[in-house]
Amino acid sequence: MSQINYLIIEQQQKPPENLPEILKELSQNFQLDIYQCRQRLTGQGLSLLTKGKRETLEKISDFLQNTGFSHWLVEPSKSGFVPRRIFNLQISSDRITFGCQKKEVIFPRGATILAIFAETTGELADKSVKQLLSSHAYRGKDDIRHLEESKVHKIILQGKPVLDLYLLDDNRQVADAVRIFPGKFDPKGLGELATVSSKQNLDKILTLAQEYAGEFHLQTDFGLVNLPGCMIRRDDLENPETQRQNLLSLARYGWLMADLIKAQPVKPSQPNSENDLAGVVSSAILTQNPTLAAEGHLDEIHPVVKEIGDEIDKATDVEHEIPSQSPQPADTGLPSPPPAKSGSGWSKPGFWFGGAGAVLFLLFVGIAGIDGGDYSSKLAYHTFASGALPLAMAMLMFWYAFYFLRMKRQMENTPTSKVRSVAMGMVEVKGQAIRSYALISPMSNTPCVFYRLTKYRRDRNNQWRVSRISSSDNVPFLLEDETGRVEIDPAGCRVSAGSKQEGVPGQVGLMRLGDDSDDKWVEEVIVDGTLLYVLGYASVKRTKKGNLTEQKIAALRELKSDPQNLQQFDRDGDGRISTDEWDVARAAVEDKVMRESLQNKQQRKKQEEHIVIGKKKGRPLIITETHSEEHLTTRYLYYSIPLFLAAATATGGAIYLLIN
Repeated sequence: MSQINYLIIEQQQKPPENLPEILKELSQNFQLDIYQCRQRLTGQGLSLLTKGKRETLEKISDFLQNTGFSHWLVEPSKSGFVPRRIFNLQISSDRITFGCQKKEVIFPRGATILAIFAETTGELADKSVKQLLSSHAYRGKDDIRHLEESKVHKIILQGKPVLDLYLLDDNRQVADAVRIFPGKFDPKGLGELATVSSKQNLDKILTLAQEYAGEFHLQTDFGLVNLPGCMIRRDDLENPETQRQNLLSLARYGWLMADLIKAQPVKPSQPNSENDLAGVVSSAILTQNPTLAAEGHLDEIHPVVKEIGDEIDKATDVEHEIPSQSPQPADTGLPSPPPAKSGSGWSKPGFWFGGAGAVLFLLFVGIAGIDGGDYSSKLAYHTFASGALPLAMAMLMFWYAFYFLRMKRQMENTPTSKVRSVAMGMVEVKGQAIRSYALISPMSNTPCVFYRLTKYRRDRNNQWRVSRISSSDNVPFLLEDETGRVEIDPAGCRVSAGSKQEGVPGQVGLMRLGDDSDDKWVEEVIVDGTLLYVLGYASVKRTKKGNLTEQKIAALRELKSDPQNLQQFDRDGDGRISTDEWDVARAAVEDKVMRESLQNKQQRKKQEEHIVIGKKKGRPLIITETHSEEHLTTRYLYYSIPLFLAAATATGGAIYLLIN
C-alpha cells in the first residue's frame, strides 16, 4: 500500500489574473473541486491543496510550477513523540540545556532549530478575521491586508502562548523537541535575561534559540492555516480534554513543518540564466522567420539576439532602479469619501415644487374645512364640488402613470452594453459594484457603494414621521464587468437597494436594545461587490486642468513665482528679465505645455478615468440590484396600470361633479 502524500500550497494574497483558467484546468484535468481550490490558492500562509498518491500529485505539481505557485510535495512522517515539557534551563557558550522530567535535551550552538510560537485558544484567528474585515472595509477587496508579523507576535504573547523548539539533525529530521509554557519553568537559568514577566521570559527563550541556531525557522501561523490535523478546537476551552487535543494538534503541526523543511519547496519555473531571455527572443524571431533556421543562420543570429536581450535587461534594470531613487509614498488604501454637498436631502426646494409638493397642497385644500372656519369650509366644498380637486388629482396620476410607462419604454429600447463599448448618451450596463472610496454605512458599518439613511420620530399621535434623510449620492463608485470598469455618479439617482436594516439610536450592531424609543432609523445599503443594473447618461468627465490657454497662464504664473527657475532666462546676467528675455521664457513655457498636452493625449486612459455614467437633465438615472431587466420593466408596468385606472376614475368623477 503506497503512502499518502500531501500537496501543500503557499497561498497568494493577490492571485494571478489567469486564476479562472488555472481553476478550470485543476477541475477538468485533475478532478479537483473549483470552490475549494479557489479558497486554498488565495490568501496568506500555507494550505493543503490535495492529498493522494505521489504519482498523481507530481502531475499537479508540474502544472502548479508552470503557473507560478510555490508548493511542497510531502510524505508526512508520523509524530514520533510530543515535545517534552521543560522545567528549567542552563545556558553556556556552546549550548542550551533544557531540563525535562526524565532527561536533559541539549541544543548545541549552530544547530538547525525549528521554533513553533503558537497561541492555543484561537485568539489569533479571531484577530486575523477582524483584520481582514477591517482591511476590506477601508481599503477594498483589491487591497486586503493581513496581520503583520510583529502584530502576530504581540497577539500570541497577549493570549496563552506556547513555544515548541524542534532540534533537526543533518538530514533535516526531528532529533528532539521541547515544549515551554510561560510561568511553568524556572527562569533563573536565563541569568541577566530573566524578567519578572513569565511571558517575556518565554520571548527571551525564543530570542536565545534564534541567536544560538545556525539555521533558524520560525512558524507563527498555527490556527490560521488549513492543514490536516492542525485545527484548534474551541468548543470548551476550559475543558482539560480540549486543551490536550489542541496541544496534540500543535505537535502534529510542528512535525509537519519539519517535513516541509526537509522536503524543500518546489519553486515556480522562471528564466534565470542570461541566455534564457536570448532564447525567448530567438524563438520569437524564428517563429516569424522559419527560413532562417532552415538555412543554418542561427550562429549569425545568436550574437544579435543576445545583444537585444541585454538591452531589454538593462531597460528592466533601469525601471527597477526608479523606485529606489524616488521612493513612493506609503499606500493608505482607499481614499476618504468626499464631503456631502450642502442642501442635499429631502428638504431641498425641488421636493416641494415637485409632484410630492403638489399632492400635499391638494390634500391640504381638500381637508382644510375640517378644523377651519366658514371661509375654509366653503373653499374646500367648492373645490371638491366643482370637480377641480378630483381633476387635479387625475392629472397628477396621469403624469406619474406616463412617467413610469416612459421609464419602461426607455429600458426596453436601450440595449445592454459592455463597459468597454459604452457609447456617449443613454446607456444600460450591468456589472459588479466596486468602491472608489472607503465608504461605510453610518449605522451598520457595512462597506458599501451607496447608502440612504432615513430617520423617523414619533409625533403627538404616536405616528412615525420622517425627520431627516441623508445619502451618499455624492460619492462615485465603479461598475465592473468582464471587459472593464466605468465610473458611476449616483447624484440624483433612483436607487433600489437590496439590503435594508432598521434600528434605534444607541443600537449596538444589528441588536436592538428596545422598542420604546421615540426615534428610529432605516438604512438602505448597496453592499460592495453587489451585481447592479444601471441606466443612465454616459459622458466624458470634465478635466480639472482646464483648456490649453488656462494651462499656459498657470505655468507662466508658476514661473514668475520661482525666481531661481526664472534666472535661467537671464542671458545678459544683469539680474533682471528684459522684454526680449521674457518673450523667450514665455515661448519656452508654451512649448513645454504644448508637448505635455500632446503626450497626455497619446497616453491611453482607462475607461473609468474619462467616462462617467450619471444623470442628465430630463434623462433618468436608475441604479438597482435587480438582475433581470424584465422584472424591472414589469414592476414599472404594474405601477402605471393602477395609476391609469385611478386617474380615469378621478376624471370621470370630476366630469360628473362639474355637470351636476
